[in-house]
Amino acid sequence: MIIPLRPAHASYLAEIHCAALANDFLPSLGRGFLTSLYQGVLEQNTGFGFAALVDELMVGFVLGSADSGALFRRMLTGGNAFRLGCRALPAVLRRPQLAVNIVQTFRYPQKESLPTEKAELIVIAMDSMHQHQGYGRKLVESLNQAFRDHGVASYKVSVVQARENANRFYLALGFTKAGEFELYGKGWNLFRYILEHER
Repeated sequence: MIIPLRPAHASYLAEIHCAALANDFLPSLGRGFLTSLYQGVLEQNTGFGFAALVDELMVGFVLGSADSGALFRRMLTGGNAFRLGCRALPAVLRRPQLAVNIVQTFRYPQKESLPTEKAELIVIAMDSMHQHQGYGRKLVESLNQAFRDHGVASYKVSVVQARENANRFYLALGFTKAGEFELYGKGWNLFRYILEHER
């Protein structure tokens, strides 16, 4: 079953994200940081997405935004910035290099070669026990419909080049490679998807 994401799901999203993408940067800031991030994004409607449920257990999710630049700007202002900063502080004190990565994270939309492409698939994560069962495709299809409902004609997604399975996943769904960039000392591929709208 696919359901829309709600702010109350934030802690589950953080748990899945940390488990599925453990070697990524954001999980290094801690589950509390991710919980606050997802809660803020969903409460303020700067992002939207869907979760896959199996026997009422959340096993994966996708999060997108019609304007990812606005999403990041909103998370860097006022109470959002303070709350996220407090959540990230313990990890940064243990590993000061993370502070540089935080700045890179919120500036990364400027690195991409599609500056006019505002809509973005921000993150998709799936429990390891439920990968390769079609849930990822269903989540992306649900996000595609939500993008259409928001009047989005196309959107982008960034993928670490070394993640061969993830790159193949997007290509199989009809995404096309639109560029490359570097972030956190890694090479990334930038993919674009053009949505077909019902007439």
